[in-house]
Amino acid sequence: MTIRKRPLVFLAAATIALLIACPSPAGTDSAFEPLFPIELKHDFPQAQKTFQEAKKLILDNYYTAGISEDALYWAAVQGMLRYISPPKNPDLAKIWTAEQYEHILESLTGVQVSLGFQSTFNPREGSLDVEEVSPGSPAADILQPLDRILRINKTPLKGKSVAEVKALLAGDEGDQVELTVNRDIKIFNVTLTHEKVEAENVKATPLDNSVALLEIKRFSAGLSDKLAQELGALEEQGITRLIIDMRDNPGGVFMQALACAELFLPEKSVVLRTLKRDTQKANYISNNKNPFNFECIILVNHRTASSAEILAASLRDNGRAVIVGTRTYGKGVFEKTFTLENGCRLKFITGAMYSPGMQSWQGRGLAPDFLVEQDEKTLAALRKLPPVQRMKKDVALITAHKLLLR
Repeated sequence: MTIRKRPLVFLAAATIALLIACPSPAGTDSAFEPLFPIELKHDFPQAQKTFQEAKKLILDNYYTAGISEDALYWAAVQGMLRYISPPKNPDLAKIWTAEQYEHILESLTGVQVSLGFQSTFNPREGSLDVEEVSPGSPAADILQPLDRILRINKTPLKGKSVAEVKALLAGDEGDQVELTVNRDIKIFNVTLTHEKVEAENVKATPLDNSVALLEIKRFSAGLSDKLAQELGALEEQGITRLIIDMRDNPGGVFMQALACAELFLPEKSVVLRTLKRDTQKANYISNNKNPFNFECIILVNHRTASSAEILAASLRDNGRAVIVGTRTYGKGVFEKTFTLENGCRLKFITGAMYSPGMQSWQGRGLAPDFLVEQDEKTLAALRKLPPVQRMKKDVALITAHKLLLR
């Protein structure tokens, strides 16, 4: 099997001119305009003193004496983070305790303590609807797609919020969870044990002699290595065309998206352009002397975001892919996470991203080359079918296949 993996070269704007002209991402040398509305300056006389005064008034006069000074400091930091974030994307700036951040890291590594199934919460019915069960996981051979979980540890889900349901399911390795399951007309109880499960974030399936479906669910740590292995195996099978399905892909590790794009892009190709602090421009450049040469169609929808948008924009602007589906989510900024002295983690936006062709997708998403609309329920139902059966019903997949063969 041929595995091709090359290091990505990062070049700051000061040195990039030696390799490629680097105009301003906004297409001009004028002052940088924010990508979302925010009041960068706000007059607040005696700000520090006034903050302390407001805090004391709350502590002394709030209707319950239970509120603590620490809680107000925590709320103040959360308020600052919300203030500097896009109105539609407040989660781009967050603060976590050390314990909370450990769970975030688990999801990014692709190996996490879980029960091994994916589901959607239906608050109206008070049920957790199973969509997918991971092979080899605690839920394998016990749960099935379309199962409805009605209770967790005997607690009914009716009237619960998404956060409350997540808390009921959460647990450390070895912890057990009892689920009350509705399947067809039967209701029964099962017990699952939390285990470390490696997420299957990339999967390749040949559809015919020349076309393969490549599903990328999330950009977890090490994904580019696994992708290179899958691409090498497909190449050995004689596959020359790919349908890269990134519908519902929420993103993930920034550098993994760049490394995945580099697998397809020849040396000196611009993978991504970035801008920090108004003037700090940088380009990420491919250093791959032996890229894969598949003809590619990328499937996207309104939940394709962040790192998934990086890969789609990079391949399209370099003439390596055509995009089919609906307009993507529109997260064209990146964040950095800082470690505070008390162990908490603080994350906020530190830069803006632009495609190789100098386009921003922040707040507007990437427009597809071929518009194909499908509702979420239809897509979720189709994902339960084997890829070969999906080829008969998935309109986006059918369209992509026809485009590759025309």
